[in-house]
Amino acid sequence: MILVQWMQGFFLLTMSTPPVLYRETGTCGAYEAECIGKVQKILFYTALTLIALGASGRFMVRAFREEQLIKPLLEGAKKMKFFALSVCPKKVRLLSFQILVSTLVLGTTAYLKPWSLRFGFPAIFTLLATITLLTSTIRPHKAQRNLFTREEIRSILRMSPICIFLIPIGVVSSLGNTYFTEQASKMNHRVGSLKVSVLFLIVPRSLMRKWFSQSKYCANKIITPRIGISLSMALAILCCITAALVENRRLGVVKRHGLLNKPDETVPMTMFWLLPQFLLVGGVSGLSEKCIALFYTDVVLHWPKIEKDVDIQAKDKPNSKEQNIKSPMEQANETLKPTEKNDEDPNQAKQETKSTEKDGEGHIDPERAEQKSKRQYIEFFVDALEGMGNIGSVVLVYVVGEIKPTWFQETVNRSHLDNYYWTLAALTAANLILFIPVIFYLLRSKKFTALFA
Repeated sequence: MILVQWMQGFFLLTMSTPPVLYRETGTCGAYEAECIGKVQKILFYTALTLIALGASGRFMVRAFREEQLIKPLLEGAKKMKFFALSVCPKKVRLLSFQILVSTLVLGTTAYLKPWSLRFGFPAIFTLLATITLLTSTIRPHKAQRNLFTREEIRSILRMSPICIFLIPIGVVSSLGNTYFTEQASKMNHRVGSLKVSVLFLIVPRSLMRKWFSQSKYCANKIITPRIGISLSMALAILCCITAALVENRRLGVVKRHGLLNKPDETVPMTMFWLLPQFLLVGGVSGLSEKCIALFYTDVVLHWPKIEKDVDIQAKDKPNSKEQNIKSPMEQANETLKPTEKNDEDPNQAKQETKSTEKDGEGHIDPERAEQKSKRQYIEFFVDALEGMGNIGSVVLVYVVGEIKPTWFQETVNRSHLDNYYWTLAALTAANLILFIPVIFYLLRSKKFTALFA
């Protein structure tokens, strides 16, 4: 269903471009404002809604990948004892393939000039992915009982009003895939005599998001979930302010060089001016993703922390260094009794080591596995919140465009995205001011939580 929504969205985006339906609609086929009629606008906004709905259901793709791809690979690795599968981590192969494919797609679309090809290429790609999925063999999913208890579900529902304060974070996070990328595509891509791709901005953003989402400061309670969410909102404000200042500078360069009516010309300003806001938007996404999940698991549901397998094995096994440290008297007694070691049965010793190794492999604790599954569903819920932020960004752009039509024109050079960034910074700041008393004080009040019981 998600792939179908993405496919329909990109196909409608392709059809909304002027060269596709200009004969049927009676308009012109050039990329001009007068060539965009009501039909193209309807197709455009419908496509954005479908793509946003597909992005909001991204957590289902992650669950499907875990169930259909990663688990069979791990099971095959245990049966075949294949070296590469046993040495490499769980998701390295799939993530490497995903990064390779996404790099090829983004690198190809970045150099396509017509928008019909830029939208048509992902549409064809998602169509092939949908056909491959429908014609492939799906691994049957085992029915499981409800992992969450009634009390846990009630606790999550009581905190549902908090989601109103979290959606603006997703609105700011969506800027990295929309206006930031569009601004970078019209700027100078050269580093000396070498022309580079927009990927040199997208990849650092992804790395920053990954670093924040896997940061140990939140997991080790150095930064509490409440403070982490507040910091992500502060980073969002800083990101919007930085984007507004850089866009104001870019528009000044456009006016000085007379490029207002020349959308195809390259703005003589390096695209690496946008690198700080790309890094900030990556930090906003990663930090909010980590801290929102910890807020629900640690603060709302009070789940115990899951220790890693290495830590558990280290606790279960005695320290080998401590075993080797012996007093001089014990060493002397061992030298005086050499026959005791020789009397032992070597076969019996081998069997004992094999049994300990089998036990050392570790049987999966059902309670621990259940906790990991429940935490994974919380992560999916956080992804859904980010998807709602993407939908909210479409609605916000439409509302602001109706109030201030001059802010969003047919080209980036004639638009005033700096004003939109300032507005978004003000709205995020107001959201943070309202969020702090709610998250730090009102949630501790039983009367407040009883209102949503």
